[in-house]
Amino acid sequence: MSDPRFFELTQLPLKQRAARIAELFAEGVENDYPAPSRANRRKAREETLAERPIAALSRKLRGTFHWLSPKNLPAAILAFARMSHDWMTAHQMPSPARASRAPEGFCGRAASLEPEYLIDAYARGLTLRNFLGTPTLWAPANRAVLRPWDFPRGIAAIRPEGERVSLDEAFDVVLAACGRAEPAHWRKPALDMALGDLYDAGFAHSLEVRDRNGVLIAGLIGVAAGGVFTIERMFALDEDSLVHAVNNLAFQLQRWNFALIDIRKPSNLATRLQCATMSRAQFCGELASNACGGRHGRWRIAEDLRPLVRRIGDSALKIVASA
Repeated sequence: MSDPRFFELTQLPLKQRAARIAELFAEGVENDYPAPSRANRRKAREETLAERPIAALSRKLRGTFHWLSPKNLPAAILAFARMSHDWMTAHQMPSPARASRAPEGFCGRAASLEPEYLIDAYARGLTLRNFLGTPTLWAPANRAVLRPWDFPRGIAAIRPEGERVSLDEAFDVVLAACGRAEPAHWRKPALDMALGDLYDAGFAHSLEVRDRNGVLIAGLIGVAAGGVFTIERMFALDEDSLVHAVNNLAFQLQRWNFALIDIRKPSNLATRLQCATMSRAQFCGELASNACGGRHGRWRIAEDLRPLVRRIGDSALKIVASA
């Protein structure tokens, strides 16, 4: 908190904050290929994420039935009342401190899906979700987190030599695959497009796992806010491969001095990786302390880290087997 750069960021207007963060993170980032225009990227992404009308209708109906079920209806009414208040008043960025107990972690409506607004939301400990067709912001009471230097952990098996892990090589393909795996009540194509805009701005990233034939078998999408990387989407045809890939990611984030990998909430992956639990207040404190850390721009896994990950992964497996 004593870092003068953090104080500088807090004094900047919202529209200037993301650009200043980008300047702080940009040193040493590779820019080895020309990027197409934003309009062309968005058009291609819309085509990748396009749904058939019957699939879109089915998704919306399943999401509506989820929130209007007797179990979830009381929480949905409370959330809708809070959103109505936001619509009728001068809307400000919701605070994690005002997160509701029902639905758990709900903070309010997202006023914008522009990268500048969203990266500020992530820097405050908020994540983006769909609620009955409306983009909303959430802050879970407890987060499942990992320290990148606490690896290797949870390795179930030695992965095949032909398996390849990469970063930011197929963001839109991974985003579409994650969307198909996500529960209907959280999904909204506009939110996927917003993550795509964050990728174009250098704040969102994809992790890809391909088998020996080059087929995508697992992946995840996350957002880097300072020195904290929050996993927002994931899918896995082979969960062991995803566990192995997160180990690769952790070693790379160690090199970039990231403080946390945030998996947001308990899950099978969090259990496999032996995630710790961190309260909302602790998590927001970590974000504030590491606001000027991280890495902006396109990510790549350093080639010299791959043999290291393999050797340590094999050693961890022997330790687990002998325990």
